[in-house]
Amino acid sequence: MYTGVGPTVKRAAILTATQIPSYDHAKHTILNAELMKEGPALHVISSMIAGFMTALTTSPVDVIKTRIMNQKSHGVAHHERVYKNAFDCLLKTLRSEGPLGLYKGFIPNWMRIGPHTIITFFIFEELRHLIGMDPV
Repeated sequence: MYTGVGPTVKRAAILTATQIPSYDHAKHTILNAELMKEGPALHVISSMIAGFMTALTTSPVDVIKTRIMNQKSHGVAHHERVYKNAFDCLLKTLRSEGPLGLYKGFIPNWMRIGPHTIITFFIFEELRHLIGMDPV
């Protein structure tokens, strides 16, 4: 029942640690360069950038998590499993497939995370505007 819980927790931490700062950085970079003004269009563009960065950082963890969770464990001795742990899976993937092996499924991952990021930050900005909070 708890197979893959370690990589799942790591993924959640990496997702949040990437999503929020990259949104803020993208937004402030665009504002400071005077490419756009504060508003919905800026929020969507900044969110799209944050979604891409989040997919970039979480894809390797997703690959590892999926491989660990999909490996046969029922009725198989622990020492006979393909991967002993997440680090072992990382090393075996890098050796057999190279760094790009960690980005299998990147586009579907981005297509899943991207809209979530856009909706999350767009709603955040709209709610902040509704209660009268100044943009950060």
